[in-house]
Amino acid sequence: MSGRKQNAASGFSLIELIVVIVILSILAVFGSQFVITTTQNYEQTRTRALLVNTGRQALEQMTRQLRGALPYSVRVINGGNCLQFMPIAGGGIYLSAVPDAANGAPASNFIGVTSHQEEFGDANWVSIGAMSANEIYGPGASLRALAARSETNLILSSSFSWQRNSINRRFYLLDNPQAFCVQAGNLNFFSNLNIAAPGFNDPILMAQNVTATTPFDLTVGSENRNTIVVIDLNFTSGGETVNFRQQVMIRNVP
Repeated sequence: MSGRKQNAASGFSLIELIVVIVILSILAVFGSQFVITTTQNYEQTRTRALLVNTGRQALEQMTRQLRGALPYSVRVINGGNCLQFMPIAGGGIYLSAVPDAANGAPASNFIGVTSHQEEFGDANWVSIGAMSANEIYGPGASLRALAARSETNLILSSSFSWQRNSINRRFYLLDNPQAFCVQAGNLNFFSNLNIAAPGFNDPILMAQNVTATTPFDLTVGSENRNTIVVIDLNFTSGGETVNFRQQVMIRNVP
């Protein structure tokens, strides 16, 4: 009799089992919620880290290329969604004043220069005394196609009279235009554009899910002031958005 009483006393009642089940269920709910929250926080942190990395790489590339551009070649086009510029391939000092509106010298296709090199890209154009983007891309006389060159002379595609001389007799060799554009949620890069009528085809994708109200803002430089470009872009993914706003100074050397 005593053995049967001990066995009965050592068991669990139905109420005790229910209480244990309820407690375990509560713990499971809180535990699963903790796991879900932790996972969500990890994914958010990971997504933001990827966005920051993508944004930094894009802006570093844009900054590096813009700093090598001719300041007066930078302009905002396509309704503010594209920033166009012409990279400097080389440059130096020319020896004698070139024909311009002030000196009235006969047009010439030859420019004697000091020893120089083509350092970056391809030298397709020569610029002297440019003061605005209209003089680069428009009918102004501050840009001419380069037909041939040596270390000490430049041969233009045809005889030419410049709009003005550079105050420091400085010439620039330029590559074909390039551009950064925000299009349909993508940040694209375009190279080797037609200077007369750029067609934005065959883009190089820099980043996806990019938006901006005013992606590019430009303060045009002068003889005594550098050109300033402000880039303002939003990078979005997985419900996370990271904004990048960066100012790029393009040093003007007239």
